[in-house]
Amino acid sequence: MWETPGPLFRMRSRPLLVLLILHTFLLSSCALLNLTWQGTERQGGVYILPVKITLEPRGTVKRGEYVAVVCEGRVSYTSQVTRSHKVTFFKDGLVVDTKETQHITVSYNVTSARVSHSGRYKCRVEAEGEKMDSSEVPLTVTGLQTPEISVSNNQILESQGVTATCHARDELGAFNFYFYENDNEIQHSKSAINEVEVQLTFTPGRKTLRCQYAVQLTDNFVKSEMSENITIDVKELSIKPDILVWPNRNVVEGDHLEVNCTVSGSNSGLKMLLLKDQWGEEGNNTVSRKLRAKPQDSGLYHCVLKTGNVLKTASANVSVTELFSEPVLTTNPPLVFEGMQFNFNCSSKTIMTGRISHGDVTYTIYKDGRSFMGDSMMKAGKSLDGNYSCLAVARGISKSSRDFIFKAKELVSTPKIEVMDKVVLGKTFRIRCRSERGSLPIRYTLKQGPRWVGNETVSQPLGYAFFNVTIKNEGDNWEFSCHVQNDGPREDSSKHRPEVIVPPTKVTISLRDAHIESNEIEEGNIEEGDTLKIYCSVQKGSHPITFSWYRYRKNQQLYTEKVYDRSGVYEVKWAGREHEGGYYCDATNQSDMGEKSRVLIIQVKMASWKKGLIAVSCILALAVIVGVVWYKVKRGQRMVVTDLSVKPSSATPDDSVTVRLQNNANVYYSQVDTDVAESSIGGRSSSDTASCRKGTDTVYSELQNSCQGAECSIGGVSETASLA
Repeated sequence: MWETPGPLFRMRSRPLLVLLILHTFLLSSCALLNLTWQGTERQGGVYILPVKITLEPRGTVKRGEYVAVVCEGRVSYTSQVTRSHKVTFFKDGLVVDTKETQHITVSYNVTSARVSHSGRYKCRVEAEGEKMDSSEVPLTVTGLQTPEISVSNNQILESQGVTATCHARDELGAFNFYFYENDNEIQHSKSAINEVEVQLTFTPGRKTLRCQYAVQLTDNFVKSEMSENITIDVKELSIKPDILVWPNRNVVEGDHLEVNCTVSGSNSGLKMLLLKDQWGEEGNNTVSRKLRAKPQDSGLYHCVLKTGNVLKTASANVSVTELFSEPVLTTNPPLVFEGMQFNFNCSSKTIMTGRISHGDVTYTIYKDGRSFMGDSMMKAGKSLDGNYSCLAVARGISKSSRDFIFKAKELVSTPKIEVMDKVVLGKTFRIRCRSERGSLPIRYTLKQGPRWVGNETVSQPLGYAFFNVTIKNEGDNWEFSCHVQNDGPREDSSKHRPEVIVPPTKVTISLRDAHIESNEIEEGNIEEGDTLKIYCSVQKGSHPITFSWYRYRKNQQLYTEKVYDRSGVYEVKWAGREHEGGYYCDATNQSDMGEKSRVLIIQVKMASWKKGLIAVSCILALAVIVGVVWYKVKRGQRMVVTDLSVKPSSATPDDSVTVRLQNNANVYYSQVDTDVAESSIGGRSSSDTASCRKGTDTVYSELQNSCQGAECSIGGVSETASLA
């Protein structure tokens, strides 16, 4: 069994443990500091200041001068260790030099400048993955070396050539060389070095030769001066070709013709070539051609001699005249229609009468490759249709005419005329014509009455001739006819008179059955219970005409009818207040063209019997009111006479008793004269008189109460009742 350590053991072990932990911590710290230092040294920051480039001594120099392209680039590191950086020089975008350096200023040196050094320069500084470019500066070098020219031989034969050399000494770059003979450029050559050799040939005579070169830069060429002139004498060869034509250069068809080509000045075996058009014949020293002359043998013959690089030629123009021309096959007459009498004619237009006569030429006609023996006059028909040709022969020379396809022309048949569209007055429609038979092309002409309307030529089988026509006025001639012709007799169609539809015009609306033209709104009045008839009419229009009636501003169609007349009617048996308002109508027919009328305003008035009933009702009501008022007045007078204690009121003798009825109808009553009241009492005292006046006021008050709110208006009519 394990025993627990005692206190003494625990006290002694603690210092050892602390020392071990401290030692481990110190070792780790040292290692960490070492790594941190190495990382800082290895990964320290790099800073490149703006790079500057200059040209020394200047940007434009002469050929042969010293030029330095100076690049100034400062590189800074965060660490204390100094390292190298890379400097690259560019000319026109291409690398020309690269250097590793720790210096701030680096130069690219050109000890002896040439034109090829011209261009745009810049430099680049690179360090630790960072880089910075300078701006570009142009360098221009002027001056080119004058070229030198030389030849392999100054005196040559025309069959020989020379080697010419053009040299641009001490120049650098890519070159284009040019050679000139008497100021005319004769050759152009490119070279990557400063000289070039070319092979040149010349014609006999004294020649002046010189050269020039150009240095190729990035975007242009810089040309040098011309070299000095050099003279070359070229001697002509003594040999030459000869051409001879026998019997002469102008012969007649059928004559014997011989063309000879020879060499003079040499007996050596030289190659000769006789040429004409696409034909050629070759031989040694001599070439000959013998033939029986034909018109196609006319032309230019060439005799060609070749030795080395030299070609010598001699030419002769030969003319061969036709003995007789190619025959031509025709018909008489030129246009032959079916059933017509005709014949064939074969003849040559030209004959050399100095050699032969017209009777010396025989003619044979062939039909479909076989000899054809026709009569002097034949009747054209299907059996004679075919492919004909003619053969002319004289002195062993035969010539054939071109093929002649004969087919008797078919006469045109009577044409048919058709109208393709509705014929509406004022609108364009189409008419077509066609003949069932007839050789093409066929010319069609349309006629309207005595007037020619148009022409049309048809060149396709089963084709129609179409014409666009417009009938503008009703008075125009509506008869059309078609006329056809194909160089033969003319055929006419029958006359065709199409049905012309006249669109409805000048549509009017009214309560009367009459055509009334007006641009203003019309008003119409009718009474309740009457029959409402609204007429719609047109001035012109082909039948049938469809009339339609509408309520104005409601877009409501009320009624439609088709009539064979110029007017229609919309009828309402019992008109009422609901029929008041605006109405309009329109008219259409087969022309598919319509027109609207103006607006008609209808007013429906009260019926006469209603007006009479209202008048009688008003009179009866007035009589009742008058009777009631009269009764009240009488009753009031009796009360005044009986009651002697009535005191006079404040009313004056001249006051009138007025009762205001409903609707502001006033009824005036006669004066109650105080004198009459006093005379009825028989001369009473002033107090009695006052009592009488008080009675009068009482009567007035009762009259007011009895008439208050009385209805005196019946059917909207107010009356006023007056009592005198």
